[in-house]
Amino acid sequence: MNKLPFDPYDFFGYLASGLLILVGMDIVLGFPAILGREFKVVDSAILIIAIYVTGQIIATPAKALLEDGLVGKVLGRPNVNLFQEKKPRIRGLIFPGFYLSLPTQTRMKILSKAKNEGVEGIGEDLFLHVRYSQAVVQDQKLGKKLNSFINKYGFSRNLSFSALLVGIGCLIKMVLSLGSDTDLSNYGITALITAIFLLYRYLKFFRQYSYEMFNFYGGTK
Repeated sequence: MNKLPFDPYDFFGYLASGLLILVGMDIVLGFPAILGREFKVVDSAILIIAIYVTGQIIATPAKALLEDGLVGKVLGRPNVNLFQEKKPRIRGLIFPGFYLSLPTQTRMKILSKAKNEGVEGIGEDLFLHVRYSQAVVQDQKLGKKLNSFINKYGFSRNLSFSALLVGIGCLIKMVLSLGSDTDLSNYGITALITAIFLLYRYLKFFRQYSYEMFNFYGGTK
């Protein structure tokens, strides 16, 4: 009876971003009416379901834009960047922490070990080999740590995308209203700044997932 109906990823990944989207819709579109209302039990239950479903829906475009698009096609995935000796010049200045590589000796040890196990080079093959290696899969302490990073980067990614949408929506409405509502400008700018900071948090935790996993694999016999 004391167990919550949502697991950590439900909150970190879906509920927070779903709530932000619905509040943003209330501000920009006027529906659903959430702000300033007193909800009864049934209304509250419906609202929680709506928040959860909205969070589930928003997670798909958030992954497509920020993970598959920005990271996958522009910045490069951490499982590749961790093995690169040099940072890209411009991207390295904008996202310095995201391009920190593993120490040279650690990289060599990981690649040598994987090669002995039949996997050469870097990229998705190496990532999958390490992620599902017996040592990584069986270590419960590491598993909890990796799940924690999933929760954190899922939260940051989805909420960053949600804040981006809300910020753009507020600024568009402000322009259409000819600047008559100054609150919209404040909301929009605040949401966009929040989206940027959350993007950096997402990149940090997304990188840390691979960093911890590869370090553990390199340290096992």
